[in-house]
Amino acid sequence: MRSLFEEKYLELKRRGDQEKANWIENIEKHVRPSYIDRILIEDKKVMQELVLPKWVSWELLHSWASEVKKKGEKIIDLCVLCGKRDNLGVYFNEKFICEQCFIGLKNYK
Repeated sequence: MRSLFEEKYLELKRRGDQEKANWIENIEKHVRPSYIDRILIEDKKVMQELVLPKWVSWELLHSWASEVKKKGEKIIDLCVLCGKRDNLGVYFNEKFICEQCFIGLKNYK
């Protein structure tokens, strides 16, 4: 049985809507990992905080977050300072800062 997320992706591919299909393929670039747990506990304020296309529904986001959690995948976030992907770092004001940049800021004099 396919999830809503998979069904929507397949529907977009079948219709030839490549732009939307690409957005879904790269959803982890648009929704930071810190939001996954909030989506799963039904915190709908996430929809207001994220910049999402109008066609992305709450149900689609929830389905995606459920799949990620079920697979146990660790999504590596992008650092707001250097733009590199890293799995070690901190979140400051909902922004991810990788370990190297954080240490650099901490030691900056």
